[in-house]
Amino acid sequence: MMNRLTVRRMTVRCIVALAAVLAWPLRAGAQPQPGAPPAWQIEAVVGFARVSPDDLNARVEYDTAWLDYLRTAQVTQQHEGALDGLGDATPFAVRVAKRMGRHWTVGGGFSYFSSRQASSASASYRYTVIDPRAQEYQREFAQSLEVDPLELEVRDYFPHGLVGYDVGLGSRLRVGGLLAAGWVVADCTLTRSSASLGGFYPTSSRTDLEMSGQGGGIAADALLVARLAITPRVGVLVEGGFSWHEVGNVTGTRESAQRIQDGEATEVEREVLARAEGRWINQAVTVQTASGVWRGTVPSIGGDGPPFTLSLSGWQFRVGVSFGL
Repeated sequence: MMNRLTVRRMTVRCIVALAAVLAWPLRAGAQPQPGAPPAWQIEAVVGFARVSPDDLNARVEYDTAWLDYLRTAQVTQQHEGALDGLGDATPFAVRVAKRMGRHWTVGGGFSYFSSRQASSASASYRYTVIDPRAQEYQREFAQSLEVDPLELEVRDYFPHGLVGYDVGLGSRLRVGGLLAAGWVVADCTLTRSSASLGGFYPTSSRTDLEMSGQGGGIAADALLVARLAITPRVGVLVEGGFSWHEVGNVTGTRESAQRIQDGEATEVEREVLARAEGRWINQAVTVQTASGVWRGTVPSIGGDGPPFTLSLSGWQFRVGVSFGL
């Protein structure tokens, strides 16, 4: 009887020990090895981007030339404020990636950024014109110009697929590169209100303009990435590189209103309302200044001009966290 109990106890112990030995590889496979990245990763990053939508910012250059048309003349003048274009953005991105072997990863993600700039400026000029043949005859010129406000805004939506390659430097640090490609959808708005008051006669002209548009195109991000593992499943990452987002064929609407009024009248003498839909273009414009003719372009809809391009390309720097699954 005692021998049978002893044999049964030894058999149970052997089964438990064998089960533990067989379960060890499964447990080891369920957890990433020290220094090895997880098979799946979810990453979220935020940072700083430098953008320069030149065709949209051209409106700033035109309005500045319009305000400063007598800046170089020998007249009494005063200037306040300055008009600013778009230049900075704050991108945000999330992505999911699967490791394919020791060095390669594939996956997908979505990134978004927006940038908005609102500014205002004004100028005033005053001088006297004297008839050389009749000194007693004088004409007074007094004019005030203002742009308040000039608002520019862009938004960039970028769903993309990605492929990455990295190598390990030590047990916790991995460095490499990432290429993301997809279809970007971007929209932009331009809002402007201006006024021209006075001159040789007490007249006023006020103009309101609002434009909105949207377009899409192929886009890509090329980034250098460094990942530092804090725990086997949590890490931090730093990345930087260049984003190529060029959006053509922007279409939308343009609405404007102009009101002209005599300074001594209580009612508006003339009001012109206009609305247009279609493709954005770069319309040629000129401003006669004291130093010559200034030439440039402004965004518009209708008329003749080369196509408008919403350029949101630029350098980006981002930091974030990654979570392993």
